Amino acid sequence: MARTNMRQIEAFNAVMKCGSVTRAAETLFVSQPAVTKLIRAFEDSCGFALFERAAGRLHPTAEAQRLFLETEKLLTGVARVENVARAIRDLERGEVAVTAYPALSLRFLPIIASEFLSERPDVRLAIETRNSQSVYEAMLNGSSDFGISLVPTKHSGIECKPFHDNLLVCALPPGHRLTEKPIVDLRELVHERFISLGRDDLSTVVTKEAFDRAGVEIDAAIRVQMADTACTFVARGQGVALVPVLATLGWRTDEIELRPIWPSVNKTMWLYTRTYEPLSMLAGLLLGRVREALDEINDKYRPDPEAISELPPLPVF
Repeated sequence: MARTNMRQIEAFNAVMKCGSVTRAAETLFVSQPAVTKLIRAFEDSCGFALFERAAGRLHPTAEAQRLFLETEKLLTGVARVENVARAIRDLERGEVAVTAYPALSLRFLPIIASEFLSERPDVRLAIETRNSQSVYEAMLNGSSDFGISLVPTKHSGIECKPFHDNLLVCALPPGHRLTEKPIVDLRELVHERFISLGRDDLSTVVTKEAFDRAGVEIDAAIRVQMADTACTFVARGQGVALVPVLATLGWRTDEIELRPIWPSVNKTMWLYTRTYEPLSMLAGLLLGRVREALDEINDKYRPDPEAISELPPLPVF
């Protein structure tokens, strides 16, 4: 017997539902002889008659009625598979898992991801927070589609490349004297109560380098581990801080005010993906949204060359 194919099953179902070959042909957008040929081929593959022909009409046999129940389940399943494939193709369904360092994952990523998920209610998202040194572990165990860290890795199982620059900005209490200026010269922070990110945070190194370029030393009154903690102290009037610009998203202007700084400070963000596994379209789209948001917020707080030109020149060492 010839093997049954899906087109034969579709023709059989159409005849069962429509009650005639003519109407089934219209439903399938094929000719009447084509449907007749498919039904005969299906009967041959089954090994028994499916219809009795009397008075110019087809009457399904008991065997056809029983078979119809099964073929209906099959075609419903096929339709479901096609719908899922369409949803995946149109980026409406699937799962995305991300691992990122705290300054990115605690506020910035949830805000950006919320907009992304609002357009795709059937997408599932997992965000794991790790310090930069351990982001690679989540990539190696396969739990994340991509990771974002402040440190590069040379592990053979991970492809690591620069992803984006992350500016540092000055967080000021509302009404602070420096909020009247379009840019904060780091030399003006000498006599300010300074809130520093902890010694283990990678911001500490680049912050010190910036103060060195400005020719000043800062003795921190408060040290914290997270940029969000520093912003909380600033909002409570406990001092000023230099924080990654992406950590400032979500704060109101009546809580903290932000200004670009000079000399400017950039921290490179590194993107981790698995070496031999391509990124899914859905994960790639979310990553693109993250990049666009970083572009937008960095551009907003990038020092204005005209404002810089009005500042005293930096010391020459």
